[in-house]
Amino acid sequence: MSADQQVLGSLAFLYLTFGHSTDGTLTAEEMKALAGKLRGWAPDLALSDIGEILKSTVADYKAASDKLGAARGIMEALHGKLDGEQLRMILADLEVIASADGDFSEAEKRFIVDATKAFGLD
Repeated sequence: MSADQQVLGSLAFLYLTFGHSTDGTLTAEEMKALAGKLRGWAPDLALSDIGEILKSTVADYKAASDKLGAARGIMEALHGKLDGEQLRMILADLEVIASADGDFSEAEKRFIVDATKAFGLD
């Protein structure tokens, strides 16, 4: 599967927000999982390009005053742009990112439930 740059940027922001905002930290394991899942959406993209997307996303994330609100907007946009199978892939990606550090927190579970609802998959 290959996603366009806009979708990749949206996924990167969503995954970063999920990884960081649910517990206030983004571990190295979570970041590695995040990058790997993002790469899965664009396997033909060079690793350096994935790195640039992540670098840009981190800057956007830091600049966002309402990170969770921005993530909710991204979920709504992805719901309108991707099919059900792709949306379920995002949810699976979130579970992998959540589990990467060995701690699948209640906040992470709530975020996934909220994403499921936003995607119309509940």
